[in-house]
Amino acid sequence: MTSRTKTVMGSLLAGAAAVLFAAGPAAAGTDVYVDTTDPFNSAAAGFKADDEIFTVCDNRADGMRASGRIGWIDSKASHWIPLEDANGSGNSCARKNLEIPEGEKVTVQICVRNGANGDEKHCAIKHGKA
Repeated sequence: MTSRTKTVMGSLLAGAAAVLFAAGPAAAGTDVYVDTTDPFNSAAAGFKADDEIFTVCDNRADGMRASGRIGWIDSKASHWIPLEDANGSGNSCARKNLEIPEGEKVTVQICVRNGANGDEKHCAIKHGKA
C-alpha cells in the first residue's frame, strides 16, 4: 500500500469509528393500534407516541360502546387511564392528550361493552413506547 492509500484508509476508518460511537438521537416512541377480537373489529384504540394522544373509536353500529384504557408505570405511580367512545359509531372518536415520560412502556387495551356498566367483551391488548 502506498503512503497516500494508508492515509486515506486511516481517515475512512477514523470517520467510520466516529459515526459508530457518536451519540445518536433519542429513541423514538412506538405508536400502537389495536382492534377488538370480534370478527367485525367493532372498536379500536390507538396511541400516537409523538403527541402522546390516546384515541378510542366505536367502529360498528351494534349498540355497544368502545371502552379503552392506556397504562404505564413511571417513577411517581402506576397509571391506568380509561376512555370510552359512547356517542355511537360514525361519529367522532374519543381522544385524550396525555403526558407520559419519554421512553415509558405503554399498554393499550380496547374492549366493547353494552352500556356504561356492561361486561367488557372482545378485549385486546398491545404495547408500545411513549
